[in-house]
Amino acid sequence: MKKIMLMAAILMGVMIAKAQVPPPPPPPPPAGPVIKIEENKITIVSPSGDEYIINEDNIMKNGVVLDTDSEAFRLEMDAIGKQLEALKLEDLNLTINNEDYAELMADLDELDAEMEALDNSGIQIDTLPGDSTAITIGNWRLIVAEDGEDAEDVDVSFGKVPEVEEIDDRDVDVFDTEWWLFDMGYNTFLNSDYKAQIDEPYTAMEDLHGWGSFDVNLHMFRSRVNIAKGYLNFNYGLSFEWHHYRFDNNFSIMPDVDTFTINTETIEYEKNKFNTTHLTLPVLIGFETKPWDTEHSFRMQFGYSPGLMLRGKTKLKYDGQKDIEKDDFNLAQFRHEVNYIIGYGDFNLYASYDVNSMFAEGEGPDLHPFSVGLVIRKGF
Repeated sequence: MKKIMLMAAILMGVMIAKAQVPPPPPPPPPAGPVIKIEENKITIVSPSGDEYIINEDNIMKNGVVLDTDSEAFRLEMDAIGKQLEALKLEDLNLTINNEDYAELMADLDELDAEMEALDNSGIQIDTLPGDSTAITIGNWRLIVAEDGEDAEDVDVSFGKVPEVEEIDDRDVDVFDTEWWLFDMGYNTFLNSDYKAQIDEPYTAMEDLHGWGSFDVNLHMFRSRVNIAKGYLNFNYGLSFEWHHYRFDNNFSIMPDVDTFTINTETIEYEKNKFNTTHLTLPVLIGFETKPWDTEHSFRMQFGYSPGLMLRGKTKLKYDGQKDIEKDDFNLAQFRHEVNYIIGYGDFNLYASYDVNSMFAEGEGPDLHPFSVGLVIRKGF
């Protein structure tokens, strides 16, 4: 009897001890995928640690591009697209416990199984109870949202993913202005027959020194109005232009006379220069192949540049002395110049020609300034 009572007491103690030990916690739910959605790509890290990156061009797994051009891959994607079409349940309210919700979850499981054949490369899915489920395949997205205090109400929506509005990098400003631009080139003059030939008594002016006979254009501003998305443009500005002529022959140009006059000299001139200064208003029509990227664009411009004569100047240097005269030297008060520009990127060439003679009618030789040079400018 004592043995029975002793065994009963030991058994009772063991039962009491077990009752005091708390039960082990339930195992944690399996971890779901980590999904990061950005503008141009979707990154998915699966519970096993595999990383999938989906963008517009391809699908990568752990840095390796999957063969998205294979026929099998395309067939699977078409099948999944049809599956999503079957799940189009706009504005349908479900509860977790009803049959429709169970069927929906079964369809999601089928999608999950089909994506396994694609190595989970194109799907985002999470069907844990109490959470929202979102699946995105290509441009289609299915969302199952569980609402309510007990997460028993379900809203389902299906449709295309809104496209991100693309910024048109070919857009150009309608109006643009650049300040303080610069052109420089070689300067000469032609007769009315477009030849570098001068009649008597001015033949001494034919021989121009190559270094020192140059054309300089300083554009205080140049504005551009883009038309037809910039492929066609209208340009205008305000500029100063200097024509420099350096002669090799020994003669001097006389100031304050009724007719342009030169006197042949026996003096050996170190420098014999004649300069003109004009204020001009250039107006041009231009064509651009890439107006949104002028650094890689081919262009042509045709223009007209009326000018007002500001002054003329001669400069003679001999025996260490300088002789400078400023006068109008019978120059025409207005000039009518035509312009042409051609170039690519930052390399641009120009040519200009005066339609009218540089001297007033009947007061000097019929000479037309002609210049070619390099456009040194920024912007357009």
